Amino acid sequence: MKPHPNRRRATIHILFAAASLSLTPARADEAEAKVKDIRERYNRTESTKLRAKEMEFTSNSDPISGTFTRYYLGDTLVKIKLSYGMGDHGGSEEYYYYDHGELLFAFATDSAWGFTGETLPNGEGATIDTAIEHRAYFFDGALVRHLSREAKSKDAAAIPKLLQKAQNQASSDSDRATRLYSVGTGAYNANDGAGILGLLID
Repeated sequence: MKPHPNRRRATIHILFAAASLSLTPARADEAEAKVKDIRERYNRTESTKLRAKEMEFTSNSDPISGTFTRYYLGDTLVKIKLSYGMGDHGGSEEYYYYDHGELLFAFATDSAWGFTGETLPNGEGATIDTAIEHRAYFFDGALVRHLSREAKSKDAAAIPKLLQKAQNQASSDSDRATRLYSVGTGAYNANDGAGILGLLID
């Protein structure tokens, strides 16, 4: 699997995640029951009208900018959307779901593009786009299941349909799972752009 375009991470949050996140898969029957419970809570959140509060953030020293949206049920934070770009070659759109402050589920779409090494008839370098979806289920601070699917195309407009047709597979990208946990748990307590930037860059 191709690495996420942003390999820099906030050291303190990664150390915290590595210490607190168990990446040992649960037994199949236990995992299935927990995933079912997480999906039920996810569906309840998605079927409820939520109050949204959005803010923008931009780094003065790194090529990163985006939006940070917090979703509330009454006064309780239940969902976060984080959408950002890392310079010209990649970015991510991430959703995090919570129950009583506990991270339950992370859904992320990582996008990147690069040159193929080929030359187009007009003399420009040919490019290829890549998108990877991650679904990470957490229970009591442990990773229960991590699924991913990937699509690549020289036609950027074709990526959404290709991604939709791709099959979810069990992912072995423990770095991405750890980062999703780190950002997801940190974002819950981040109240401004500076707090989010601290999670995304060194």
